[in-house]
Amino acid sequence: MPKPSILALDDEPEMLEILETALVREGYSFTGAGNIATFQSLLAERNFDVCCIDLTLPDGNGLNVVRELRSQTEAGIIILTGRNGELDHVLGLEIGADDYVTKPFRPRELAARVNAVYRRTSGHALQKDAGLKAADFYPAANIDHEFDGYKVSSSARQIWSPDGVEIDLTTAEFSVLLALLEARGRVLSRDQIMTFAKGREWESYDRVIDGLVSRLRRKLPRMSEGSHSIRTVHGFGYMLV
Repeated sequence: MPKPSILALDDEPEMLEILETALVREGYSFTGAGNIATFQSLLAERNFDVCCIDLTLPDGNGLNVVRELRSQTEAGIIILTGRNGELDHVLGLEIGADDYVTKPFRPRELAARVNAVYRRTSGHALQKDAGLKAADFYPAANIDHEFDGYKVSSSARQIWSPDGVEIDLTTAEFSVLLALLEARGRVLSRDQIMTFAKGREWESYDRVIDGLVSRLRRKLPRMSEGSHSIRTVHGFGYMLV
């Protein structure tokens, strides 16, 4: 079986060496690109399982690369950058990145983030390429949440529809869903959801949570009659019923 493949876009050769060392140790194959042109050329030649993308590049804006890549592929996308501004983080998640890692970082932490993103995207690939249900690869004991026919494994960070087909959620979308599941029947403010999803206090970006909830509702349509399981509580936030 071929090794899972990583493509990293970063203009610092030293950073590419750090990434290669950390990820090859975890069993991945690694390819590095120092600019957008090389990155795009490599993507045209083959498919990659996860792409790590810096934001500050000599020949363009990394956010534009992320946006274009998400429109073309279901591969995992991790933004890896020294820019730790709130707006960059928010925009990165809004346009489809699965995770956002700021430099400097611990190599083991990065490897864990890549592993988490790869688990999500590889389950979807198995379903698409082999005609298999992703649920077939996880025992029922891993299912710790259910609602409206959907089954959720918080440990595997995966969700399946009532007919057993895995649903593709980004890391941010899944984190919001998990926050609502953990507080099921209680109303959470947008700030509470953001804190749960990111593990730390952020400044309030209501439109980010609103956008993620809207995407969840589209991806997880109501399977029975009545209003959606994710309810809006006007003037406060959201709850899952």
